Amino acid sequence: MEQANFAIQSLKDCKTTVEAMKIGAKEMKKAYKQVKMDQIEDLQDQLEDMMEDADEVQEALSRSYDTPDIDEDELEAELDALGDEVLLDDDSSYLDEASSAPLIPEAMPSDRKTNKDGILVDEFGLPQIPAT
Repeated sequence: MEQANFAIQSLKDCKTTVEAMKIGAKEMKKAYKQVKMDQIEDLQDQLEDMMEDADEVQEALSRSYDTPDIDEDELEAELDALGDEVLLDDDSSYLDEASSAPLIPEAMPSDRKTNKDGILVDEFGLPQIPAT
């Protein structure tokens, strides 16, 4: 009896599976009717053209302009030589102007200063805001 019930259940499952496969095949046919192979091929061709354009741009950007390779040891030696030149340079004339500048104001500040328009200004020449 169990074997008969098992066989019947298996046949029902098989029938359900076949029905599902029929429905699936029918739906796939409908879906494939909406797919246009020409459109897909055109889209793939456009994508291929765009990828070729991108490759051309990358190739143009990576172009070498035959700049010479820099020897790091040679560059380091040149920097050391420049450093030695700076240490040996005793010319301090560039400091003369800074050392001759006055350190303190030459005149006593008055209580009230005005600019050419008669506006009160502070010690920096900026307009003063009246206190209220």
